[in-house]
Amino acid sequence: MGLSGLSRENKEKVPPQTRRERVVAGLVGMPWFFFILAYPLISTIFLETELDGEIPFEIAFFNMLFMVFSFFLVDLVVLDWLIITKITPKFVIIDGTTPEDYKDFSHHYKGHLIASIPLILICAVFSAIIVFL
Repeated sequence: MGLSGLSRENKEKVPPQTRRERVVAGLVGMPWFFFILAYPLISTIFLETELDGEIPFEIAFFNMLFMVFSFFLVDLVVLDWLIITKITPKFVIIDGTTPEDYKDFSHHYKGHLIASIPLILICAVFSAIIVFL
């Protein structure tokens, strides 16, 4: 698990990631990131096919946005709030930290709010590609 479950102050308690840890995080994160973007993209392409090859930009955009934000909300509510903040099982606790270090939820939703802007833009770009190409 990365340091996303910790506030800025608590991240200082943890030594920097080793090269191996960064590689493993990338190997685990990239398929997840691909799935989050590929599934809505493929769904929108299939929706376009169902609409006889013509899909309005708004429909394509909202289809992608709904799917991306569904994953986004599951991550925020189930993983960040319920599992990390409320339950805090031993496997999420990084050496050098305590379970109490994971109880602050504010940085989770602030991070999600910041990340929502690029996700909206990515959905708009992919929707435009599907509609206009």
